[in-house]
Amino acid sequence: MEIIRSPQNATIRRLVGLRNHRRRRAAGVVLVDGARETLRAIESGMTLRGFYEPVDASGNFAADVDGLADVRGHAIGLGKHRGVIGEVFAKICYGEAMQRCVAELDAPGDRITDLSPPKPGLILVLDRVEKPGNLGAVFRSADAAGVAAVLLCDCPSDRFNSNAIRGSLGAVFSVASASGTQAEVNEYLSRHVRRVAAMRVESAGSLFDFDLRGDSVAVILGSEADGLGNRWTTWGQPDASRPVAAVKLPMAGRVDSLNVSVSAAVVAYEAVRQRSPAP
Repeated sequence: MEIIRSPQNATIRRLVGLRNHRRRRAAGVVLVDGARETLRAIESGMTLRGFYEPVDASGNFAADVDGLADVRGHAIGLGKHRGVIGEVFAKICYGEAMQRCVAELDAPGDRITDLSPPKPGLILVLDRVEKPGNLGAVFRSADAAGVAAVLLCDCPSDRFNSNAIRGSLGAVFSVASASGTQAEVNEYLSRHVRRVAAMRVESAGSLFDFDLRGDSVAVILGSEADGLGNRWTTWGQPDASRPVAAVKLPMAGRVDSLNVSVSAAVVAYEAVRQRSPAP
């Protein structure tokens, strides 16, 4: 096994540079911290470029965590496994070094034009959502509730941001998803969806009165700062003339809205509730 001992090593310098999201996107790679998240990325079909874990001066591994042995074996089989001295490893990992490993993988296609038709179920559309942690939390709920797809519409961050990966526990790799402009997302919905609702705090309609059953329904959630504003009042092709149903969550207190990731979880599980057989 090759052991990297110097912070000036070319691979280490390259990995440090890839923590910049623009460089990462330009290079077409994803950096994943943690064995569980790496395993989910590999299971989704992503190609491993390199796998790095900390070792002591004698080349001994740190204690195993869940999934690490499986990922290590996969990396060794591909000839992609490298040990990194602890103090050097700290330069390439995100957050706490207790993550125990860093993986570099080829990024899959991210454009909505490459996304296959969704499986039957709910589609969540995140419009201009900014915070990677919120993206990750939405994906975690979407995975748990069996959401068909998550579409990122004009979002500044992508689902492969380190915070998004960590917040999702790797669900960004297990839920069908893609990014696009509003026009591209609208076109996709026009081809694959029959009903569309938008979460708006000013709406008079309750989410719980909106029909989330059937094979093709989408719910749009807006940004943390601005909501949806005047976006997504209509949808459809070729002239975007169909009205988008405006719905909201009933709020009993003085606060008029929830965090976007919490709202998305409520939407996803309301769809589960509506689709579940009556007792």
